[in-house]
Amino acid sequence: MEENPLQVDEAALEAVPEETPAAHPTGAPLPVRVLVLDDEPITVLALGNLLVQQGYMPLAARSLREATSILAGTVPDVAIVDVYLGTEDGLDLVRELHKRLPDVGIIVISAEDTETLAQKAISCGADAFLSKPIAPAALMLSVRNLLQLRRERQRAVELERELKRSLEGSLFPRILTHSDAMRSVLRLVEKVAPRELSVLIFGESGTGKELVARAVHEHSHRSRGSFVELNCAALPVNLVESELFGHEKGAFTGALASRAGKIEQANGGTLFLDEIGELPLEIQPKFLRALQEKRVTRVGGKGSIDCDFRLVCATNRDLAKDVREGRFREDLFYRIAVFPLKLPPLRDRIEDVDMLLEAFLRQEGIKSPRVTEGAHELLRRYSWPGNVRELKNMAQAVTLLTETGTIDESVIASYLGSRFQLKPGTLSINATAEETPDSVRKLADLEREEILRALRVFRGYVPEAARALGMGRATLYKYIKKHDIRLEIYGGTTEE
Repeated sequence: MEENPLQVDEAALEAVPEETPAAHPTGAPLPVRVLVLDDEPITVLALGNLLVQQGYMPLAARSLREATSILAGTVPDVAIVDVYLGTEDGLDLVRELHKRLPDVGIIVISAEDTETLAQKAISCGADAFLSKPIAPAALMLSVRNLLQLRRERQRAVELERELKRSLEGSLFPRILTHSDAMRSVLRLVEKVAPRELSVLIFGESGTGKELVARAVHEHSHRSRGSFVELNCAALPVNLVESELFGHEKGAFTGALASRAGKIEQANGGTLFLDEIGELPLEIQPKFLRALQEKRVTRVGGKGSIDCDFRLVCATNRDLAKDVREGRFREDLFYRIAVFPLKLPPLRDRIEDVDMLLEAFLRQEGIKSPRVTEGAHELLRRYSWPGNVRELKNMAQAVTLLTETGTIDESVIASYLGSRFQLKPGTLSINATAEETPDSVRKLADLEREEILRALRVFRGYVPEAARALGMGRATLYKYIKKHDIRLEIYGGTTEE
């Protein structure tokens, strides 16, 4: 009787990650298809049974001719190919698959376990090499890794297409978005830009207020004029007046020459005052007069200078509250807030995270960024208190934290560290295509799934996993014991 080349071992199978793809990686309602090419019937049968147990569809072939016939009508997701097929060479199929179907993951198997053969298989286009007898856990882990890699490649292609569409089809190519919330803002920008109305942009720090202000300027009749900006919070009180209105020579100590202020510099263009809520109360009356009369008097000057400018302001403060509490002039507030725009925080446009990260990584010089699906999922679950600016800073940092060039969840978790905070509402049941009473999952299953996810992200480090889940370390250990979770799989320990 022919020996079974698979050593099916329940303990080994338990070491395989729990998540088994139940659908085609592209989202289509098809099972994952795995081509199995081996001239030994017992190997084909054993591999087929294992694949079926794990939820995959095996496509069995015992010769190059049979494999070619299958490929004529079906494109597999993964191919498992034996090297020696009687008088035939399985590497011939590997070369052809690598050339014609580069998205297919290829695992080469052989009873000959030599470094030379493994290197030859890889040079022909194989993604992995396993020697017989094959450990089921190793085989299934390789299959899942290749499926994951395929999903990441497909996602990268989709993101690149989204970037191109955003750059080519939008009036605002520097503002990357496909969220309804941000698109609503851009529709308002498109309407107000050609008008001479003053615009006040509200939004949390890092939401892109300056980009929107520039978009208003660039799509206005003043686009050929200057876009002059001043951050009211970045200057000492005694310098704000000089920066805004300019000064004459000798107006104060250190004024060695006359200088035009920001209002003058914006003549014919747009003046953007960021953090307008920080404008000193004692300077607000003079600025209101300049805004109303379109004339400015320099510090130490006697005459006034005509200045034709459009005003766009931004703030992360509640200016209406500041008015009520006497920290901001009411007449100035209504003068600058003729057309208010409120920018959504990144947590409310979470669908933009993947595309923005892709763009930022390309800005850092990574032509083809590789971000794993696990990393994408973690980023979509993060609350982003620093908004788009925090995402951009993270993109700059993580390129230094990875030695392989691949950004996975461990790199993201390492960067975020103790700052990690789940986006509210992420610990919920995911909707499925078929929602029936039988499809409703038990709360305990969801509970275990979230714990496993956190342990994978933080590589079994219980304190960080507990913080991300919003519970104490001792509580998490109780749940780990309750669900009989083996921490050592993730590099952790069961010792409290």
